[in-house]
Amino acid sequence: MEQWERLIEILLDERASDAERDDAAMDLSGYSHEAVIEALAVIIKDDSVDDMIKASCGESLAMIFILKNRFEEKIYNELKGIAKIEFDGSTRSQKGEWRKYLNKET
Repeated sequence: MEQWERLIEILLDERASDAERDDAAMDLSGYSHEAVIEALAVIIKDDSVDDMIKASCGESLAMIFILKNRFEEKIYNELKGIAKIEFDGSTRSQKGEWRKYLNKET
């Protein structure tokens, strides 16, 4: 099993502590596999997940997009709340030329 696969398991495991899930979300920022992106997006949409975890997922998505040098508008448009705020903040600070893609309200 790949490291990113184990991290996804922890992130999606509702029995894991919020701290463990948050650490997994942050650690996933180093992996650009499509399954990683999908798992982060699933957590962001789950209303039962703690905002701390959602924030880390948003930041990790931004880091992955920046590393891939590819802005994924479809996924970005599905972001909301704290995940979107963290995504926008990370993107603005590290990839200023992508500001044109970001919604104005954050």
